[in-house]
Amino acid sequence: MTNKRGFASDNNAGVHPEILKAISEVNTGHTIGYGDDKYTRQAIEKIKEFFGDNIDVYFVFIGTAANVLGLTSITKSYHSIICAETSHIHQDECGAPEKFSGCKVLTVPTTNGK
Repeated sequence: MTNKRGFASDNNAGVHPEILKAISEVNTGHTIGYGDDKYTRQAIEKIKEFFGDNIDVYFVFIGTAANVLGLTSITKSYHSIICAETSHIHQDECGAPEKFSGCKVLTVPTTNGK
């Protein structure tokens, strides 16, 4: 029998060996942090090569921050965020979307979250 795996969060599992190898390869010397380093600049350049220059890039370290940033960028405080009653936004984000967007999260009943 195989062990059950949880996919509630991206940090439920280890780092893929190729990612760990890439981190190890650049883990030398000192560099400025918080987005002023050459690695962040290179990543932003690659992203803009793919999506075009008319974008802003924000790196976040957790899914809640990514979800809140995305929702806040497309809503106004007088809007509502409508989602399934079983949705991750409603069940797991602990009120963060409402706090940072100023929107009310409204749920609708669904069958199996669809």
